[in-house]
Amino acid sequence: MQKKTVNNNGNEIEYYVSNQMNEKATLIVSMGIWEPAERAFPLISRLIERHCIVLSYRGRGGSGTPESGFNWDDHMTDLACVLQNEPINKPVFLGFSKGVSYMLGYLSANLRIAKGIIIIDYPAIHSKLEKGAALFWSNMNYNGYRLDNYVDVHALEGIEHESTYEEFYHIFHEMLCPVWLFRGTDVNSYIPSNLSDEDISKYKSAVKQLEIIEFEESGHMILDEELGKVTRYVKQILKDIDGA
Repeated sequence: MQKKTVNNNGNEIEYYVSNQMNEKATLIVSMGIWEPAERAFPLISRLIERHCIVLSYRGRGGSGTPESGFNWDDHMTDLACVLQNEPINKPVFLGFSKGVSYMLGYLSANLRIAKGIIIIDYPAIHSKLEKGAALFWSNMNYNGYRLDNYVDVHALEGIEHESTYEEFYHIFHEMLCPVWLFRGTDVNSYIPSNLSDEDISKYKSAVKQLEIIEFEESGHMILDEELGKVTRYVKQILKDIDGA
């Protein structure tokens, strides 16, 4: 895994590249609200010889934290800068949680770039956070660690105060690639799924080539709770794109 940085309008963005670009499809990973790039390593490390790119969005991991600029369209510029700095082939985009909205924001301005999209347990929206959300997230513990070990509190405050609501379902009408939607269905999970039945209906109405894959032993945190199953499906999806 090679660590790199790119400058986005004066702010350094940390990202990692696994393997060199080759004839296989490139996997581009967009993680959630508090998650640095390292949170994707358990998945990427299982994709042998696969060219993969994952970034730490502003305020996460080793990336810089600007004074302002924390709406979805600001985050999408981090992804854009990384991809302008790296060669890619047959790109498949994988987004988890709020990283879905940053990914879809980027794709809304690049409608023909994706050869496949994997969405993990999140509606095609960017949400406006409620008052107090930054304090909630910074104080939360997950797997024995406070989340402010991974994300700068100022970034969370910026997301709370600057975020605006945006829907992205409409962009699928103009995109030609298949979409895979991973949904956690364990209602007793500590962190339940972020997808409602209404969200599923919206995806079905918007996406022509949609496959919904259910994860019965997971709530929202599918990448942790069923990593083996995620890996099997991601490998098959990438293999299908390789041969397309």
